[in-house]
Amino acid sequence: MRKVSSKHWANLLSYLYLLVTIFILVGCGGGGGGDSQSQSSSSLPTSSTSSATKNVKLSGRITYDYIPHNSNFIGLNYAAVEQRPIRGAVVELIDSSGKINATTTSTDDGVFSMAVQQNFDVKVRVKAQLLHRSSPSWDFKVTDNTSNDALYVMDGALVSSGNTDSVRNLHAGSGWGGSSYTTTRSAAPFAILDNIYTGIARLTNAGNTTNLRPLDLHWSTKNSVADGEYEKGEIGTSFYDGSAIYILGDADNDIDEYDPHVLLHEWGHYIEDELFRSDSIGGDHADGKFLDIRVAMSEGFANAFSGMMIDTANYSDASGAAQSSGFTFDIARKSRPNKGYFSEGSIGSIFYNFYNSSENKIANDFAPIFKVLNNISYYKNDAVTSIYLFYSQLKNQFPQYLPPLQTLMHEQTIWGDDEYATNESNSGGLAIQLPIYKIISVNYTPLTVCGSNQYGELNKLGNSQFVRLSITQAGFYVLNVSKSIDSNALSNPEFILYLKDKQINYSYENLNGNISSRMNLMPGNYVLEIYDRNHRDGERLSDKTTSCIDVSVMSN
Repeated sequence: MRKVSSKHWANLLSYLYLLVTIFILVGCGGGGGGDSQSQSSSSLPTSSTSSATKNVKLSGRITYDYIPHNSNFIGLNYAAVEQRPIRGAVVELIDSSGKINATTTSTDDGVFSMAVQQNFDVKVRVKAQLLHRSSPSWDFKVTDNTSNDALYVMDGALVSSGNTDSVRNLHAGSGWGGSSYTTTRSAAPFAILDNIYTGIARLTNAGNTTNLRPLDLHWSTKNSVADGEYEKGEIGTSFYDGSAIYILGDADNDIDEYDPHVLLHEWGHYIEDELFRSDSIGGDHADGKFLDIRVAMSEGFANAFSGMMIDTANYSDASGAAQSSGFTFDIARKSRPNKGYFSEGSIGSIFYNFYNSSENKIANDFAPIFKVLNNISYYKNDAVTSIYLFYSQLKNQFPQYLPPLQTLMHEQTIWGDDEYATNESNSGGLAIQLPIYKIISVNYTPLTVCGSNQYGELNKLGNSQFVRLSITQAGFYVLNVSKSIDSNALSNPEFILYLKDKQINYSYENLNGNISSRMNLMPGNYVLEIYDRNHRDGERLSDKTTSCIDVSVMSN
């Protein structure tokens, strides 16, 4: 830029500010993540100038368009668009060569401020990234899985910093043109990111001091309900795969960037992995289905977690043409189908209503729930994760909060009173389920357990049976598993042995339908999961069978 006399500078600076604003709102907007100049801010340099060089302050406010749901929680209401601050995001000053000259983080109001040398050409870049290096640390990025996982950014115009302090505001527009998306959907990555910012704040306030593993949240306008290659956007649904979160973005079909419950549900699964514990085996699930207790616990908790983070029980998911349809349900509703420990609806209702309760506790205080789930006595417990485990640990840590939790569990016909569901009387209509934990002793008569696919396969109630095994002396033991004489002739027994949260052994039957596995075991309280592989493969859904399996443990 040419030099300008001081008497003309104020007028020119005013003109440039208008130019930046128009450029952001109309031309730049942010765009998809293919910016080759985007860098990881883990090694960002701060601006540095010689002592003889004067600096000016460049500040501003960054915002994005948020589209709320309709008042009935079905579909998005584009007429009620809100401009919200982009909170906690990485903000950089980039010069004409692409070099980062300064970096900072936006405040809760979306405000940023950085020093830069006078009369220096720079542009403001906002990254769809939350980065916190001090403990507890985190690094969350919204990236494009259909563009080599490029990070989404929003750039301002490249103009001179001038010789006085100046302001540059940036805004990420929704791209909505009145009846469809007509321009770049720049706001979407920041809408996603802002939900994570809310979640981080709630966890921190609840007492988290643990560093969080870096996580990519993959979003693209190509991400659709088609199943196939993630690089092409064929992700099937929004989900967490254990290492990243994938988010739908296919307009007029299903988008999730403005569905806070969906986003925080998946992030809740990530938090289970990082700070709590989940033994869920995944698979198809829905309210009203009879689920494996581990799956019901994880999915019910994730539903409640999403509501607790934003203090809203109306779970909403927009989809369809112009995002005008979708579905909603009340997480807190107590009148649920098929109540029990096997229902994600029951578990979600218990958690949310306990959180919301003011009986013997502070309403909407996430800290007690966090402290129970984040305690070693929970995530290193001998039992598998379930509502019973949460109940037993709350009873140990916060006995004063037990009455409201116990009432909520009884309202959902859940009666077990320790981590092993002792005294549970609700079989879910499947008598073989009780007791939920069977007990086997070393060198005693074989135990017969039976599994069923009455409610479906893979992760449904009755597919797996749990057996408690106590080892008091270190040594070698032989675990024998075989088809019971009167069992389904096609059954294929398998077992998994767990010690606390670790899988110790997995074995499957030979051609004769028998398993004999010799193991060196240390003293401890083990859980043996036994099942018929035919109830886990999803290939015989129309054939409802019950398979009984004989189990024995012998010292050797």
